[in-house]
Amino acid sequence: MLVFGTHVLDPLRRELRRRGGAVDLEPQVFDLLAVLIRERHRVVPKEELLDIVWGNRFVSEAALTSRVKAA
Repeated sequence: MLVFGTHVLDPLRRELRRRGGAVDLEPQVFDLLAVLIRERHRVVPKEELLDIVWGNRFVSEAALTSRVKAA
């Protein structure tokens, strides 16, 4: 579990909670948030984020940008 402010991110349950209540997130937004929190000690390159969150699928920069804004 990762705790930040009033939020708790549970990667095993794929759940984000804020003040005890569940926060509804798209799967890719959850994955992106989990990576950014887990790797908060460093800058994660865009290519690495794309590989982790989307795997081998082609995605546009707009897709990444929209997920970052949602997160």
